Amino acid sequence: MKKNRQFVYSIILWYILLSCVLLSGSRAGASEENEEKEEVKIGLVVDLNSSMGVMVESCIAMAQSDFYKSHPSYRTKLAFHTKNSHNVFAAASGALELLKNEEVRAMLGPLTSPEAKFVVELGEKAQVPIISFSATSTNISPLQSPYFIRTAAADSSQLKAITTLFQGFEWKKVIIVYEDTGYQYGFIRDITHAFQEADIKISGMIAVSANDSQILEELEKLKAMPTRVFLVHMNSLLGSRLFVHAKTMGMMSKGYGWLMTDESSNLLNSMDDEAIDAMEGVLGIRPYVPKSKDLAILKRRQEKELQYSMPKAVLNIFGLWAYDAVWALAMAVERIGPINSTFVKQTKRHDASDMASLGSSDVGPVLLKEILSTRFNGLSGEFNLVNGQLQISTFEIIHVIGKGERTIGYWTPDRGLSRHPHSTNQSSNYSTSASVLKNIIWPGDTTVKPLDWDLPTSGKKLKVGVPVKEGFTEFLKLKQDPITKEYSITGFCADIFSEVLAKLPYDIDEPQFIPFQDRNGRSAGSYNDLLKQLELKEYDLVVADVTILPEREKKVDFSRSYMETEVVMLRQIKYNKGKDIWIFIKPLSSDLWLTIAITCIFMGLIIRTLERRVNREQQLGMWVWFPLASLAFPERNLVTSNWSKFVLVVWLFTAFIVIQSYTANLSSIFTIAQLKRSREKPYCIGFQDGSFVRELLINRLHFNESKMKSYASAEQYHDALSKGCNNGGVDAIFDELPFIKIFIDTYGENNYKLEGSSYSTGGLGFAFQKGSPLASIISKALLELTGTGAMHAIMTKNFGLEYSDRNYFPDISSYSSSIGVINLAGLFIISGSMTILALVFSSPSFQQLYASMSSRYRQNFVFPAPTSDSYETSAQSSAETIMIGNLSTTAIPENSISIPIQSDEDVVAANGRETENNGGNVNGIGE
Repeated sequence: MKKNRQFVYSIILWYILLSCVLLSGSRAGASEENEEKEEVKIGLVVDLNSSMGVMVESCIAMAQSDFYKSHPSYRTKLAFHTKNSHNVFAAASGALELLKNEEVRAMLGPLTSPEAKFVVELGEKAQVPIISFSATSTNISPLQSPYFIRTAAADSSQLKAITTLFQGFEWKKVIIVYEDTGYQYGFIRDITHAFQEADIKISGMIAVSANDSQILEELEKLKAMPTRVFLVHMNSLLGSRLFVHAKTMGMMSKGYGWLMTDESSNLLNSMDDEAIDAMEGVLGIRPYVPKSKDLAILKRRQEKELQYSMPKAVLNIFGLWAYDAVWALAMAVERIGPINSTFVKQTKRHDASDMASLGSSDVGPVLLKEILSTRFNGLSGEFNLVNGQLQISTFEIIHVIGKGERTIGYWTPDRGLSRHPHSTNQSSNYSTSASVLKNIIWPGDTTVKPLDWDLPTSGKKLKVGVPVKEGFTEFLKLKQDPITKEYSITGFCADIFSEVLAKLPYDIDEPQFIPFQDRNGRSAGSYNDLLKQLELKEYDLVVADVTILPEREKKVDFSRSYMETEVVMLRQIKYNKGKDIWIFIKPLSSDLWLTIAITCIFMGLIIRTLERRVNREQQLGMWVWFPLASLAFPERNLVTSNWSKFVLVVWLFTAFIVIQSYTANLSSIFTIAQLKRSREKPYCIGFQDGSFVRELLINRLHFNESKMKSYASAEQYHDALSKGCNNGGVDAIFDELPFIKIFIDTYGENNYKLEGSSYSTGGLGFAFQKGSPLASIISKALLELTGTGAMHAIMTKNFGLEYSDRNYFPDISSYSSSIGVINLAGLFIISGSMTILALVFSSPSFQQLYASMSSRYRQNFVFPAPTSDSYETSAQSSAETIMIGNLSTTAIPENSISIPIQSDEDVVAANGRETENNGGNVNGIGE
């Protein structure tokens, strides 16, 4: 037991001795360190009267302490000399004092861009690096001032993130609201260029000052504008007041979209509860700060330090950038080593100012180079300076909700929008889809994304200009209520407009229809005059059958076409009565008629010749009209000779083809006669009153203006065409096809037809003020409308069932003139050749030749007689002479078969006897 006590006592003794040795060693080391470290003077210019300045000074002190605790062996140490700057003059005078009296080697601050501009000029003169962690304006650039180092994100670094977010939400229009200071113009210039590249239109720019009455006045202007998406670029103090006033005016409700730049988003935690409550649904963009243990420790330390002296001084990203700037500066100074030299003084003159007598630092260029080359991972993220500015690799997209904020996504230069800061998506595509973001509760407590445009909510109705039309009211008709005196419209254009309004994602009051008329209630001018009112801002849009033309699109905007159109010429069908009574002759040409007559006579003579050989009593006159009689009386007893029957068949075949050709061509002539008129240019022409066709006829078709007349209705068209040019009317009407269709449907296509070429247009559409967002919105609605059956139903309602199905352009390409001999020459050649061959084959000389050849054939080929008794009678008479016509043949030997040949005369005689027995008539026609 005693030994154990001695052992414990010995251990305690050794522990006490070791602690004393270590304590004395550490004190000696600290003393040695303090003696060896050489201080390097660094200036600090901040507003110590503001919560921001107090927070930044605290961060800088902590950064200095933390850095040298982490690097105890460094030979140099930063020694800060602080000057208070509550305005530009104080910042400039404080910086000048630090440079002249303290000869600081570098300077941090000041807080604002206006203050930094003057301090940077002093730094340039003294060759002292000016490190700013909060001056973000692009009006000050390290490219223009080499001794200016920005360890913060420049305003221009967020441009791509902003435009990508707009593309993700499909916003094509925006109004920029910015702080009315000269140092915002650089951002306005850069964001304007970025929006132009992204095809996003800036509908307006509003500069806001610190005056509440001015803020309310500008918000009233914004509310009256149709654009509903706003980009806010201003400091947090002014921004909070802007949103509070916007809420009181109802501009933080459903349908509005607000996006803050990092100018306000970075200081969101410093805004009061009233401002945060008013900003619910607002989106913001700011540089992403990764979470870390060191960051959490720093935040707790600062809250503890400032909770009593400055409770509103909340740690933000500017404090982190200041913290990292101290570490970067300490690293650069250590690489240079101890600095023992002083400023190089300028030769001082008696009349020289403090600025002129300011010296320059000989180590300034070296220190500048070392700072720019410093890279490390700081509390705010990666510290990397490119062209003197901190590079931001990731932006955070925040959403104001409840009493605070919520991160909904991120943006990076290589991946675009994503839900996570380090997305695991391996795709190399740049994402512009907002669907990857988390769900958003927009202003008005809705999940429906606001559109970039809406109807103005200033209490004014949508003003719709309408023409006054006397005719063609199927398209548009204006009516006035006798009690309320308000106007309404009906017709095709009105029905389409009503369907389009119903498809818009807005709740729109009944539009105000304003007739374009004079004091007498008549039309106040042409359609060009009507569109002129859009340029004068008299109407918001024009609903009418307005034709889309290139020259009109230069002055106003149009929706997509809801009906295709083209300009055509209408003429009345007029018949030549003196020639029409002989129209039955036209199907065949005169030479073909002569050929048919000759063929009839020729066929009659041939058949008469063939029949004459068997019937010499036939009259010559009867055979002249026989070919025609055979068509009317096709009995089989018309001829008796076999060769005559053959010729008759050939003639009937030829006659059938000729008759069919005649019938077809006559039908074609009757049809085309209604379409075919004189192709000469009409002398007098008409057009619709107020239409652009007048300019087309004069400028493009070069018609004489004195021979042109305008008409307002289909009835006037009919009357003018019926009279003709010589009786005070016109020869033709030029108008767009939809109106001509209505006219033809009314007065019949048998009386009026289209003629000549057509001239295409852009179709019919609605017109808007130049730059009006209504054009694209209504065009989308029209596209949806045409994709359904609603459009056809509207056309059927106003124009009838056949309007869109009928073909109003006659096809006269199939028209042919009279059929000539050349068209049927082959037919006549074949029939004539076969008729001549029949005549030759039936001649007596050919019959003798044929009999002779047959006799020789039988002598060479004798068939043995059959042994049957049924052929004994034939065999016994085989030696008898057989007559063929008037020729006699040699007897056929015994035991051979005889083939009796019966001549045409024998057949005729036999038929004659049969006819006499029957009491019939040979000819079957009568004497």
